[in-house]
This record gives sequence, C-alpha cells and structure tokens, in this order.
Amino acid sequence: MKSIYHSIAATLRDEIRAGAHPFQTLLPTEAELCKRFGCSHAPVRRALAELAQEGYVQARQGRGVTVIWQPEPTGTQGYATGGIDTFPEICAARGLTPKTRLLTFERITANDALSEVTGFAPGIPLVHLLRLRIASGDPVAVEETYTSELEVPGITPEIAITGTYAHIENTLGIEILTSKRTITMRKAGAADGELLSLDPNTYLAFVESHTFASTGNQFEVIYSRQHPEFFSARILATRPTR
Repeated sequence: MKSIYHSIAATLRDEIRAGAHPFQTLLPTEAELCKRFGCSHAPVRRALAELAQEGYVQARQGRGVTVIWQPEPTGTQGYATGGIDTFPEICAARGLTPKTRLLTFERITANDALSEVTGFAPGIPLVHLLRLRIASGDPVAVEETYTSELEVPGITPEIAITGTYAHIENTLGIEILTSKRTITMRKAGAADGELLSLDPNTYLAFVESHTFASTGNQFEVIYSRQHPEFFSARILATRPTR
C-alpha cells in the first residue's frame, strides 16, 4: 500500500495538471491540507517536498507554496526524464496509446563484467528484459533492463509486458524513491535502427538509469535507447544560496 504522503502528492499533482491550482498561485496552507487529508503535518510536508523535487511547486519563506508547473506546449511528446514515470503514464499524459513488445526475458546471474557496469554484486540473480516500446503504433524506444530478484521477486513475462512498477509498488509494496540518470547520444546501429525504423547512423538518446527503493538498495538498471522524435528531458535546476 502506498504511503499517505504519496497519495497526497498524487492528488495535488493531478489537480495541478488539471488546472485546479494554476501557475504562480499558492496552494492551500499546510494546516488546510492537513485538515483536508485528515493527517498530521509530516506527510503533508513530505508530499510538498516530493512535488518540489519534481518541479511542480516551490516553497517561499513566509509566503506559502507556489505552483511553478506549466503544461507542455501542444504536440510535445517524449520521455520526461526529470521524473520516474512509467511508459504507460508518459503515453497517457500525451494522449498516446502504449504497447510493449517483449523481445527478451531471461534469468541470469551477474558476472564480473556485468557487475562492473551495473553496480550489482557478482552472483546476484537478475531478470534481464529487452522491450520495444510503441506509442500509438510507432516504435519509440528500446529498453534493456536488469532487475535484482533479491529486491524484486516474482517478475514474469506477463508482468514485464503489463508493467513491472505496478508489480513492485502494488503487489510487493516497495517504495520507488530515486533514479540516477545519465543521458548521452549514440548512433542507433543496425539492431536498434531496424527496431525503431531508423537509419543505423541516426543518433538516439541513450538514457542509463539506476533506480533505488526507499531502503537505499538499487533494484533496477535500465539502458533506454529512445527515438529522437520521441525523446525529451525536463531538468529542474537550482542555484544554492550564497
């Protein structure tokens, strides 16, 4: 079951995206939110901190919490790499129909070479997936995933197609907290070019993600090769107080 603060954050996030709290307006006060959600100040503060980290709001000392999220321009699509969104969630936000083709499903053990690049210790049992992501009929990404079976047991081919995060959060009750990402550009090559219907010399966005649960343990590494017409990145940058 999700934490109270996750539910509060999800509700406020949906309301902001729906326009109930417009850009540059103040959210209800912390006390009002506590009364509305029937909880103490701690989960409300954590929910607001989560929304701030995602770029939805900004706390202003002595003035409350201001909405800073704005809708994306019409026609914008692609991966929102500033958040931990699933492929169906990304498609839903853009009015696209998601589909996944499972190309590889295998259980392997991390060897020294794989350990060096993923960070999983040698000997860790892993589920290795290769999935083609399709949005409204167009292939948009090739995703290679390594998931620790010690952290996330029970992944099946059906779960790999319908959504591993639903299994992780709803079935196992694991809280997904942080993802560290590196974004580079690489040529598609023959295999990815064929899957994405691109010339092999076309440059793709290559996103390497290391994702951690609230325990601090890494449970997943994803190497995502994304079609240049689908990829986008939102980055929230802050300047430290001087």
